[in-house]
Amino acid sequence: QMNTDGESKAYQNLLVKMLIIENVGEIFYKSLISKVKNQDLKTTYERLTLGEHEIAGHIKKELLARNENKRVLMKGIILSTAKFICGLLTERQLNWILKIALKRRIYSRWCNIYQYENHEFWRLLLDHENLQHELLRIY
Repeated sequence: QMNTDGESKAYQNLLVKMLIIENVGEIFYKSLISKVKNQDLKTTYERLTLGEHEIAGHIKKELLARNENKRVLMKGIILSTAKFICGLLTERQLNWILKIALKRRIYSRWCNIYQYENHEFWRLLLDHENLQHELLRIY
């Protein structure tokens, strides 16, 4: 367990960042759904949208378990901006950004640092990240 308030606050800030990432991911996939013609790809994006939503729920639970339930002021601004930008971008541009984002494997990197906080929670995050790679075949 983390033993200082600073480390605990850093972890809570990371969880808030992750929640925003999942919310933006959901917006991203919904935008792709509205732009793609291929029904199989549309179904894949719908499945990934649901995954983003479910993982956001797990992150919220992890925040609540740490008595961190304050509202994030910037969250609404970030999500509104993401929705606007995704609406302007083409399917090709969105896919390019998605490929770059997924190649970073941020949850795998963060898991190496924070998995001792809650092993089950981090396993869910890694499963989520791996599913995105599997379904989109990005390696």
